[in-house]
Amino acid sequence: MRQLILSDITEMGSGLCIVGIERVGENSFHSVRPIPTMGYSWPPAFHCKRGSFVQFEPAVTSAVPPHIEDQNTHGLTPDGESLEEDELVDLLQYAETSENSEGLFGCGLYSDQLGGNAWVPPVSASRSICGCCYPNMRFRVYLDPNQVKLVAMLALSSGEVLHSLPIVDWAWRQFLVELIKGFPKRPARNELDVFFNRSIRVRVMEGSTHFARIGLPRPNKDKDKCWLMLDSLFPQPDVTWLGGI
Repeated sequence: MRQLILSDITEMGSGLCIVGIERVGENSFHSVRPIPTMGYSWPPAFHCKRGSFVQFEPAVTSAVPPHIEDQNTHGLTPDGESLEEDELVDLLQYAETSENSEGLFGCGLYSDQLGGNAWVPPVSASRSICGCCYPNMRFRVYLDPNQVKLVAMLALSSGEVLHSLPIVDWAWRQFLVELIKGFPKRPARNELDVFFNRSIRVRVMEGSTHFARIGLPRPNKDKDKCWLMLDSLFPQPDVTWLGGI
């Protein structure tokens, strides 16, 4: 059996993608993405949260780069322990991290438009998840006919800026759902932009942990592109922040 500390729980279609960190030395961790016996995603009613310790039995795996962290399993079993958010972030800084864009995935980033979301060629990327500190950030909201999308701009320690990162962090996605419930009718995009950047962004920047985990989804229709996504944004949201609606 192997032990993981769950670090990332992200929205993946109708299910969840799970990533954890595994200790490989006294002050060293690496990321592992446990894959269920069927498909790639876990059910939305997943029984663990970020910071939870879990045990798993590995199964035969053929990980395809850049998703070298994939590990098939026969299931995850809670280990009874869990970390607080600040403790988890402390450990994440001993896993994969980078201060600049090229170091995130071991290759340069591309964008199809100025200020648009970035992508990397799957054949060039050396991994599919990495952490980074951010000195500044900003939210943006996109209203589609059937859903609302939350994205972020992150400034890296190097001074580079990652634009339009889709936030797939499950906790932040659930926070967005609860936020929209507080409006008497479907809010306009500018209402959500104003609320997130005048109220929620202030809460985030007041937090003591400015750390993010950037991930790569599997190539879909764009076989030559893996688009960057924001897997985890710390600090995590708090429902008490919704008091300003």
